[in-house]
Amino acid sequence: MLYKQELPQAVSGNARRLAEKAALRALLNSYLRESGIADPRNQAGTAIFDLGASAGADSEERNGTEEPFGVLLPATGMRVAGEIVYYSCSGQHAFGDRFYLTAASESKCPFVEVDTGALIEALLAEVSFCESESDREQRCLDMREQIENSIRRTALYLEHARKRETEMARKPLDYIRSEQSLLYGHPFHPTPKSSQGFSDLELDRYAPELSASFPLHYVAVSRRLLHEEWVGAEDDRTSASVAEAAEKLLGSKMGEYKLLPLHPWQMSYVSGLPVVGQMLEQRELVDLGPIGPIVYPTSSVRTVWEPEAGTFYKLPIHVRITNFIRENTSEQLRRTMDAAIVLRQALEDRPGGADAAGGMVILRETGFRTVHVAEADEELQERIASSFAVVYRQAEALAGAEQQRCYVVAGLLELPPGQDEPLLFTAVRQSGGGALPDWHTWLAAYLKLSLLPLLRLFASTGISLEAHVQNSLLALEQGYPIRYYARDLEGISVNRKIASAHGWIPKLIPEDSPVLYEEAEAWLRLKYYYVVNHLGALIHVIGRFSRNDEETYWSVVHHVLQGELVRCEEEADNRLCRYIDDLLSTPHLPAKANFISRFQERGETPDYVLIPNPICEGGECR
Repeated sequence: MLYKQELPQAVSGNARRLAEKAALRALLNSYLRESGIADPRNQAGTAIFDLGASAGADSEERNGTEEPFGVLLPATGMRVAGEIVYYSCSGQHAFGDRFYLTAASESKCPFVEVDTGALIEALLAEVSFCESESDREQRCLDMREQIENSIRRTALYLEHARKRETEMARKPLDYIRSEQSLLYGHPFHPTPKSSQGFSDLELDRYAPELSASFPLHYVAVSRRLLHEEWVGAEDDRTSASVAEAAEKLLGSKMGEYKLLPLHPWQMSYVSGLPVVGQMLEQRELVDLGPIGPIVYPTSSVRTVWEPEAGTFYKLPIHVRITNFIRENTSEQLRRTMDAAIVLRQALEDRPGGADAAGGMVILRETGFRTVHVAEADEELQERIASSFAVVYRQAEALAGAEQQRCYVVAGLLELPPGQDEPLLFTAVRQSGGGALPDWHTWLAAYLKLSLLPLLRLFASTGISLEAHVQNSLLALEQGYPIRYYARDLEGISVNRKIASAHGWIPKLIPEDSPVLYEEAEAWLRLKYYYVVNHLGALIHVIGRFSRNDEETYWSVVHHVLQGELVRCEEEADNRLCRYIDDLLSTPHLPAKANFISRFQERGETPDYVLIPNPICEGGECR
């Protein structure tokens, strides 16, 4: 059984049940994907199990199309059975509320109904066989506790959303709310909402899912310790009110420092480091306190949004969120800056300039600022630099009225507790006068703003954006997509061959830049992040809640790509034609194996598996 931490009294049993159900769905779908089981309804042995008419009676989604499934767990010899209430050709199946286990090796052994915890234990036991026998128990223990942490956090967020349900129903959906509505997170991750480092009280102060906002904490950094890089002119976005408050505190010494914003939690953390304590005592660092503007944590938790300045700050926080400690390491800073430099040059070189992107806007990082202790050893230098490094992202395009019609795509795909429709439908109704559109037309418009510009950018410049749903923003007008924003340049990968052909190596970036990839890997990343992660999730939500098969919407993708293929053939754009043809004809797409990679503590270098390509004519979904 799962190790259960004590929940606050304020969290209801229903919130816990929804959180457990979501966790099990993510784990089971991840296991199926990573085991190559695209359709568990067709697995041998289902026929020996008769769910009966009442098996899924408690499901919130029963619509007369429920189908039994049965899956063998070969290493442990167990078989899982239950009902699928919505089959997803991208693997995001929705299940009934009852699950059963039996020992597959014993033909007469009956199926026994089990709770969420027992089924999660069975899945963990199965994947543990990828490890040596001596490591299995500890890996299972670690993973179990992280899953429980994620479930517990999710339950807190769902309870908060339930309590604010009436209040939110009276308010229009806007940009900030969409960023703070990612209650469940990544549908193919075993611990999408785990956060190890924040206490419950700190969650209340800083978690976007709990509608947090807070002032930025500022520290003055002596120029001797300051390290900064900018793409073009310095662009630190320090407001006049912050500069004025700092000058009152620093007096005539103001010119000896530069100002650095920090997350309040991180300031508390770094203040406890002995070397930082010494720098504070010597006034090489000066704690100016929470003098900054009010900011709003976004769906990534540590990246915050300042609406008045139209600026994102990618802040370091020494908290493990999902897989990683979320600080800005030297490699991540180098990736970000090299990507920003290449992107600026690439867009300037394009015919028509930076605006020739077909409705896609790329929000660009402009620089970073951190603390560098030259006299420290290399390990300490890195620890201090990554603990203070702040990345600045320019986003004036989102300021003003755009915030009332622009949303992060990840937030739109969420189904608030107690609601029948996802926030995507809410946003479209709000924008379109209460009506829902023809989703085929809607999706075609969205693809022309996102998929096609992403492919053209990659073909012409070699730049592959990490365009997953949390890095993607959508603006609506009269219910339909009018602008697509891509963000977070750290995830960019650049085709080394094209970068070399353009002369960017070594003129702009070095030969060993971490942003450079071979063509095949840069293309794989674009296919995974946009087609599998992004389109897979979006089409699943549209299909499931419009009560259609996903196949009908993947046909729209096929049609849009066929049209673009005709155009690029006429223009003899061979590279773009090759990429489009790959999407139309290759039977498989790459997907991250998050479950097994996370179990093996290889989250930073995950394995990939192949899944059926639903765009391909004659594929499993088509």
